[in-house]
Amino acid sequence: MKKLQTLTIRSALVFGVGLGVILGFCGPLAALPRSNEVGVSEVIGTSGQGRAIVATRYGSKLANTRVVVVGQMHGNERAGRRVTSEIARRLGSGNELPADSAIWLISSINPDGAAANTRATASGVDLNRNFPAAWLQQGRGGSRWSGPSAGSEPESEAVMAFLERTDPTALLSFHQPFAVVDLTHPASRPAGRRLANWLGLPAEVVGCPGPCHGTMTGWVDGKLGAIAL
Repeated sequence: MKKLQTLTIRSALVFGVGLGVILGFCGPLAALPRSNEVGVSEVIGTSGQGRAIVATRYGSKLANTRVVVVGQMHGNERAGRRVTSEIARRLGSGNELPADSAIWLISSINPDGAAANTRATASGVDLNRNFPAAWLQQGRGGSRWSGPSAGSEPESEAVMAFLERTDPTALLSFHQPFAVVDLTHPASRPAGRRLANWLGLPAEVVGCPGPCHGTMTGWVDGKLGAIAL
């Protein structure tokens, strides 16, 4: 637990204060302006049981560098929500962002799973098998059920619509329990290695039990051409 707490605080410091510099796609740090551009929240969709999925933006929506951080996809993996909460606290207290950059924080894209402490959604679907990226129907009846079709779930639809509208430079999604930076997508590996070095973590291809089908980062990598970690 102590190691997890240390990692969480370290991660929040990285993402909240110097993310763009570390990933290597923007310039020097600049003070975050005090305006209505700070901490702007919007409901980007609702879950199967009607819970809100909320994204909160720090920095201008017109910024050239746009980073989306997802704290939780699987409802029984909670550590990432602590990271997004700490980032929000730091940025709300006047910490700095890289110049011409913005961060969107989404605490959870699976609020029903979070409420039930389950990996899957209320309909039993693993969102990380539901995105239209090499999607394959698989796992019916288990915790990794892909759903009946690609992008079938309201949570997936909401996230895809938001990401297509936001067109992020990078997406970072937290998972447990592996303390690594995943290098599954070749185009994202240089950024992933820089991030891993800063965090003091190994960087490796985590993969799936067999080929990965229907993952969110796979969709972001293939559809949007963004850094996906």
